[in-house]
Amino acid sequence: MTARILAAWLACALTTAAAAHELPANRVTLVLRDDNHLSLTCFIDYTAALHRALAPQRALQDFVLQYAAMKPAEFQKELLKAQQKFKAGTTLALPSGEALTLSHWRWPEPSHAQQLLQQRAMQTVVGAAEHAHETPFEVHAEAASTRAIASVVVRLPDEFGKTLVVSYRPKQAWLAPRAAASIGF
Repeated sequence: MTARILAAWLACALTTAAAAHELPANRVTLVLRDDNHLSLTCFIDYTAALHRALAPQRALQDFVLQYAAMKPAEFQKELLKAQQKFKAGTTLALPSGEALTLSHWRWPEPSHAQQLLQQRAMQTVVGAAEHAHETPFEVHAEAASTRAIASVVVRLPDEFGKTLVVSYRPKQAWLAPRAAASIGF
């Protein structure tokens, strides 16, 4: 009996791990905060997106080695170019066609982005045959409209590749001290 339980548990764990591994690296979450305010959070495979934005004609390994070794000021200039491409390629519009302006962009620090490339470069040198897994970087932006937002048309930069888009409007309620609330999902 114990062997069957162990076998079932292992099968379940392996299936879960395989499914989790297959999730898209790039995700975008849109949250409607109130009737006319959206927040956008991108979880990006930054190395791949930077490669596609800055040097798609080069092999990924060559790109990583070159940009990891750049002087910080030069790297920051290149990073700003990529961010401008990402901003230009990320659009939100109401169904009427009215564009929503994305503002208050928050990007990873240039030093953090370059450190990621340096780690990737070291991984490439040490274990070139292994598939690299990196934690997606978070990028944030906000959009507001003078009209109530019921739906939006989303376009994302080609550099992001295939991207999972998640959207929701949270239910919000104030909870007094020592009070309890039943929360449904």
